[in-house]
Formats: sequence, structure tokens, C-alpha cells
Amino acid sequence: MSNQPPVSGMGKKGILYVGGFELPDKNAAAQRVVANGKLFMELGYSVYYLGIDRTLTERTPVESTKKVFEDFEYYGLKYPSGLAEWIYYLNNITDIIRIANKIDSLEYIIAYNYPAFALAKLGGWCRSRNIRLISDCTEWYDPQGNLAFKMIKGFDTYLRMKVVQPKLDGLIAISGYLYSFYASRMKNVIQVPPLVDIRAEKWTSDCIRSPKEMVLVYAGSPGSGAKDKLDDVLSALAIIKTDTKIRFLLNVVGLTKQQYIDNFGISSFPEILESEVRFKGRLSHTDALNEIKCADYAVFIRDNNLVNTAGFPTKFVEALSCGTPVLANASSNITDYLKDGENGYILDNSTSENLVRTFKFALLQGKDKIQAMKRLIKSNNIFDYRNYNELIRRFLNSVRMEK
Repeated sequence: MSNQPPVSGMGKKGILYVGGFELPDKNAAAQRVVANGKLFMELGYSVYYLGIDRTLTERTPVESTKKVFEDFEYYGLKYPSGLAEWIYYLNNITDIIRIANKIDSLEYIIAYNYPAFALAKLGGWCRSRNIRLISDCTEWYDPQGNLAFKMIKGFDTYLRMKVVQPKLDGLIAISGYLYSFYASRMKNVIQVPPLVDIRAEKWTSDCIRSPKEMVLVYAGSPGSGAKDKLDDVLSALAIIKTDTKIRFLLNVVGLTKQQYIDNFGISSFPEILESEVRFKGRLSHTDALNEIKCADYAVFIRDNNLVNTAGFPTKFVEALSCGTPVLANASSNITDYLKDGENGYILDNSTSENLVRTFKFALLQGKDKIQAMKRLIKSNNIFDYRNYNELIRRFLNSVRMEK
């Protein structure tokens, strides 16, 4: 081992988090692992990260990329480009080992959606060092792209989900679906949705403006294959505008109008909504959260496919953590948390008529009702990581006791 372990880890057990997250807050994966890291720190562990750094233009000795964020040490790998770099990333664990060897008293490595071959190799290395390997599983990928990529990625997903992960020491599942899938295949499995540090300033700061209209917000990106059915939202709103006198405004954060058209087609934007829909493009995370805080409702609709069922929408967690009620259909297991009239309303998208009906009902709620929901949401803080301390403590202890 190195004679120069990270200073912050002296005297404490260590956890190393590895995966495709971009710290400090450049993607949803980063939001998740940082919140989990704060939880681990409260339980007495030192937490280190090895993620992706897209600012690196060439492969760099991993030790030289060290940075510090909120008392965490983190290291970055160049984002793979080209076939050779992707093959290296999918199979190699040398950089993980180099960081792991710098950490005194390393007890757990947590691998966030890690490639199957590398994960299997890491499992063997961890067993030889008496280190417990845990998967943080948040996705069941549906590969997109050309045929060769889809075959490679599809095979990797199959191996990771069905062969490699069930053999690990433990698994943290983001959704009810993934929990059910693995609870029958391995012993140490817990369900943990995306979490936040509700005391962080970005959640406690207030909306900096107070709009008078009924304001909706969509914040995110429909993604490859348009996982969020933003076109269905616009279609329903077009009917509501035509058939009622309800005044509303929809702020779309995360994409421009042209990007929307590229995703859904030019015919998917109803001209009648020209003055009601404002595309804001990509904003900083802080500015995006402000748009959510200022809205009466955050809204999204998702298809009920394997990808969405296995995952869990970070935008749902962020909206409630902002104190904003949510309008969404019953995807994944969000109905475990979304309760009609308390923190939002469930949209019935089984038919276009039902979607319009349930959407219209929510829009007809008065501002007083919405403000009451906002107060209730802020008093509950259901996704604050502190609510999960005891669950995680028991989980880690159980994993540690496994032989």
C-alpha cells in the first residue's frame, strides 16, 4: 500500500464509490452518490470517489486527478472515446486498484452500474483483500445505437444484471422492481430511492419570483428514445386550452424548442400553445431548481417499459425536495410516495381522454390548495438521506458479517 493515504481517511473505515458519475453535480448519478456519501459519512466512514471527468482530454495518472468536494476526495477518469478506450473501460480495474490501495482500512467498494467484466474482476480482487463489494443498481439499460454497439452493450447488461451482480456481497436497488428482482437472488439487498441533503442551500433557498399564473414545469431531458413523453403533456394541454378557460404556463427546462422538435417531430408541437410553453434550454442545476420551486406543479409522463420501471425518476425526488407538488403517471414505484391531494396528483394516461380529465382536475385546484400541499411536502422531507441512516447501517453491518 501507499505510505501516503488520504489524510481525511485516517482512523476511519473507508468506502470507495466507483462508476460513471460526474462530480460534483454534473449528472443525476452524481446527485445520488453524493447524497449516499453524506449518509455513509454520518455513519462514521470516510468516503472516496472514482468517477468520470469529461474535461480530461487524454489518459492521466489517476492519482494526479485528485480533487476535494464537501470533504470528499474524488478522482476522475477520462471519458472513453473510440473503440480501444471503451474496451479498456469495460474490462480494466487497474485505476480502481490504484486508488483502493491508497485508502487505509478500506472496507467496502460500491460500484455504480459498473460494466460486467470489470465488475467480475473487481469482485475477485475484493475477495482476495477481504473487501466487500456492493452494487448500486439504478438502471436496466436498453441499448441504443448501431447494431454492434447494441449487441455489446446488451450482452454486458445481461451479464451484469443476471450473472455478476447476484454474486456480489450486497446490492442497493433504486426501485421496487429491482429490489424484487434481486431479493430472491441474493441475501443483502435494500431499496434506496434517490436521496438529497435537504439542509443544503439549494433546497432551503426560496423561489426568487412569485408568478400569478398556474405554472407547470418540466425539468430534464426526454433522453434517448424519449423516455419522458413530453409530447403527451403538450397534447393534453392543447385540448385543455381549447376546451376550458384555465390559464397556465409550462416552462420546459433542459431543452430548446428545436431539441424538442428533433426528439418528437415538428407536428408534435401544437401551435395553439405558442404563448403557453417556454423552452428555457439547459440551465445550471441551481437555476433549474429555482424554476421547479417557483412552479405550482412539476409534471412528467413516462412509458411503462423495463427501463422506466427498473429506474426511478430523479426529477420526482427533486420536485418534492423543492416543495413542489408533482403531476405524473404511475411509472416505476412512485405511487409509493405520490399521494393524490397531499403532494400532487397521479395522471391517468391509459387513454388521452383520461389524461386530459386527470390533468384538468389538478389544474382546477386553487392556489390555496397548492400552497397547503407545498407546506405539507416541506414538512415531510421524505427523500432526505437522514431518514435512511438506520437502514443503511444495518445493511452495511449485514454485508460485513458475510463470509
